[in-house]
Amino acid sequence: MSIRVLLREYPHRSIALVTPTHALIFRHSPSTNDSIANGSLASLSTSLDTATAPRCMVEFAEVSKVDLNDYRTLSPLPVHGTLGLITINNDVFLCVVTGSSKVASVRPGETVEKIYAVEFHCLNSSNYDDTFSDNLDPYSVEGQDNYGQNITRRDPILEHPCLELRKLLGNGSFYYSTDFDLTNRLQDR
Repeated sequence: MSIRVLLREYPHRSIALVTPTHALIFRHSPSTNDSIANGSLASLSTSLDTATAPRCMVEFAEVSKVDLNDYRTLSPLPVHGTLGLITINNDVFLCVVTGSSKVASVRPGETVEKIYAVEFHCLNSSNYDDTFSDNLDPYSVEGQDNYGQNITRRDPILEHPCLELRKLLGNGSFYYSTDFDLTNRLQDR
């Protein structure tokens, strides 16, 4: 199944994971003193100030019922799944798996995939949109003109806050399955 990562900047920044039939749309929600429905913050530590905790709204809908006209492709890499959301320095990031390979079949229809690449996309800031790309032609020969050499990143000194986490998750030590829960033993399933 192909999954695309799309971005809408205006009127509110949102990221959509889109398949041919469905869309999962993530929007950053500014923190307020309003109470949070359905106990969204119940799992967070009681020492966390809920007035400043970043939040995210998620919408799951059929593609035919969502207007994707204002969205553009955020990443050209194929997406195999998502690992979830993480907050670092009050920025909310969506982690997507961009590289994986099948390593096992537990039972018919139950596969295990090894993760070898992930990307983190920020829901509330565009500061990190281009920090992982080099804007260079991967086929260029050293000493020749590089494609995109006049294109500059937003801030060459700005390091992506998820860089080390990206390296850790992409080192080949992590696995996932879209068919079953890897944390349950076969006997329990």
